[in-house]
Amino acid sequence: MSDTTSSPETLLLEPGTLWKQMCDRTQHALSCGALQPISTEYEVVEAGGIRFLVRILANLDRKAKAKKEQTQKTAASGKDFNPFLPYEEDLFVADISQTHVGLLNKFNVVDHHLLIVTRAFEEQDTWLTRSDFAALHACLAQVDGLAFYNGGTLAGASQRHKHLQLVPLPTSADEPQIPIAGAIANAEFEGAVGTIPAFNFVHGIGKLDRAIESPEAAAEESLKCYRTLLEA
Repeated sequence: MSDTTSSPETLLLEPGTLWKQMCDRTQHALSCGALQPISTEYEVVEAGGIRFLVRILANLDRKAKAKKEQTQKTAASGKDFNPFLPYEEDLFVADISQTHVGLLNKFNVVDHHLLIVTRAFEEQDTWLTRSDFAALHACLAQVDGLAFYNGGTLAGASQRHKHLQLVPLPTSADEPQIPIAGAIANAEFEGAVGTIPAFNFVHGIGKLDRAIESPEAAAEESLKCYRTLLEA
């Protein structure tokens, strides 16, 4: 992954508006067919003292069809098709910042799955920047959720255009909000970087100050923590 650093950008998201915008846009996108949820069933699998919520896809035909159409467009134009540039207006949720917009995930598995997408094209395998974290924290300040970044195809990304993701919590009313909370509580730290004994794979965990309320300040702290973990 290559490193790019962005300077702080002006946040455009109005306080207290994101959740309503997500709900309103979801209803609109469902009614016009822009949003195409993937039906799933789920079961709980317990391993290592952690209850994993495993979703089983009922049908991937629509997503497979969309992928085929994307491949055909790429072949016809000679350029990779980018669903985020331009994005579907019917999936637009909010202007988050000067550098990011919020879009609904077209083929969502869980409700109100938000994509935090860079306005200009950036590769999905580039490192996260201050602007990425600022946009993310602006959203987290209004919607409690699980945020993640698939940094390239090896991490599961299906699109090259850089985007972070936010899934509102809890993902199931019957299960703990954070299934790995117990494992995280047992993290062992050496300096600023911790590891979880129950995890037998390469990983790192860092601490953030939850008292920080400003998205910009939280972004700065997250960026420092992120870089520390990358260098560990």
